[in-house]
Amino acid sequence: MAKDATIKKGFVNVSHGQVHYRMAGSGPPVILLHDSPRSSMLHVPLLKELADQFTAIAVDTPGYGSSTPLEPGRQLEIPDFGTALAETIAALGIERCPVYGYHTSSKIALAFAVKHPEHVSVAVLNGLSLPVGGAEPAFIESYMRPFRITDSGGYLAEEWTRVLDFQRWFPWFAKTKEARLPHMGRDMEGLHQYGMDLFMAGPHFSDAYAAAMRFAALPFISQLKTPTVILAQQDDVLHAYLNALPNPLPAGVTKESLAVGAGVLRKRLREILAQYSDAAGAASFTPPDPLKQMGPLKQTGKPGVLTCGYVNFPHGQVLVRRAGNAAAGRPIVFLSDLPGSSRQDADLLLALAKDRPVYAIDLPGSGESSPLAQPTPQAYADVIARTLESLDLKQVDLIAEGMSTPLAVCFAASHAGQVRAMILDAVTNADIDLRTEMRINYTPDLRPTREGLHLHRAFHMLRDQEVQWPWYDESTPAIRKVTPRIRGERLHVRLVDTLKQYAAYGDAIHAALDIDMAALLPAVGAKTLVCTVPDDVRYGMAAKTVSLLKSAATIVRPQNVPERAGVFLSALAE
Repeated sequence: MAKDATIKKGFVNVSHGQVHYRMAGSGPPVILLHDSPRSSMLHVPLLKELADQFTAIAVDTPGYGSSTPLEPGRQLEIPDFGTALAETIAALGIERCPVYGYHTSSKIALAFAVKHPEHVSVAVLNGLSLPVGGAEPAFIESYMRPFRITDSGGYLAEEWTRVLDFQRWFPWFAKTKEARLPHMGRDMEGLHQYGMDLFMAGPHFSDAYAAAMRFAALPFISQLKTPTVILAQQDDVLHAYLNALPNPLPAGVTKESLAVGAGVLRKRLREILAQYSDAAGAASFTPPDPLKQMGPLKQTGKPGVLTCGYVNFPHGQVLVRRAGNAAAGRPIVFLSDLPGSSRQDADLLLALAKDRPVYAIDLPGSGESSPLAQPTPQAYADVIARTLESLDLKQVDLIAEGMSTPLAVCFAASHAGQVRAMILDAVTNADIDLRTEMRINYTPDLRPTREGLHLHRAFHMLRDQEVQWPWYDESTPAIRKVTPRIRGERLHVRLVDTLKQYAAYGDAIHAALDIDMAALLPAVGAKTLVCTVPDDVRYGMAAKTVSLLKSAATIVRPQNVPERAGVFLSALAE
């Protein structure tokens, strides 16, 4: 067991968008699929377990984790996910390998194995449910109560309670003595990971989940033509379904009842994978980098598409989102306001990419980007520089928002040759007293609590940033006299991408507050445009900032995203 194995995350391009995965180890590849409403995070322990012998790849089912959903608005069925899995495995460059499915994904693996037996060396189906006649529609409707994001944030209590109840009862909605599960559920970190997976899936949480409940698996079992092991552990609520399997089973298909314990499952799984994996060519197996390929969607030129990928560092990985045609002109590099990630600005990235390539960098400790061990201002500036170097971007125009603006200035001052022009939107140029006050108040403790208080604290912090500044200031002068962007969907994205790294989300903000902008701004040689918004207190530092720069001017920032993108592009073209 490679307990210290390094787990790398990645994306692979497919026809409907991208599939996200986690990968560890070297050797013959094996595919691991998660249950619903989870993500590949579920398999982190298994990735570490298998990394000493295999290239273990845990993929996020479409609509879950960070994978693009399949055809929103259409009722999806398990064969749809089986077809998507076939495309994912082909896009990874894998010809044939073992596939392990757990609960929901055991049915995806089954549908995939039946339709594409030539690509499956063995299918391992753990917890395959086989209710006689399928699940009742009323059961599915109750189990799959819609995940509805509300502008008020009221859904946070509803969904966090569902997270708790998933651990207590099966089915979760049946609060009876008979439905009570015989264990106390997960520890706090386990609950947080489960909750993040549910919140990442959001309105798509039932896509594969409900499809699995509707799926009649028995007829597919008789069609299996590839080696298959159907198993379940004796404490699994789905263990009894082993008795519902056909007798006899098709040739090459076996069933196993396993004793209780994670070690029992992992040992047996390792034995099966070792028996059926193919080591030929495994040493050179490397998934493609979506940031350096066109892909089936031709992401580098297709309007309305964001391509995600990771840049690797000694400290971990940095997520980059790209929009537009990579060959269209001088690149724009974008740093979003903090906390959160560039996912919250997808509409602006796409609008800016009309005739320029745009690269949005999620700073370390934000979203899916690994935190820094020493999160100093210069360390963030150097990460930006090395990210651009990895992407082969020589000279760029830079746009930064809010709490990212001091870090953008630090980068522009210390890596002068890489920045031609810069736009500072809602520049943070506070004096020492305000910076000290903000260090104390701007990043509250967001450690998960059993009551779900962390969700509400994060939600109102992010919401209040839109209506007053600094967000914690309840005084009259702090009122932002603008129409706030407080729709639930946008706040939900920021909430999730903040709480993914609740312990590190404030690192970049604190680094930004460590910067003495008055001392640093005169060292910036790039042409700088500083945004203004009349009557908005958050833009009150624009004039002071311009006065300290060598080459600077102000521009009025439109609130409408397409208009703002047009103004920014025109300003950068001058």
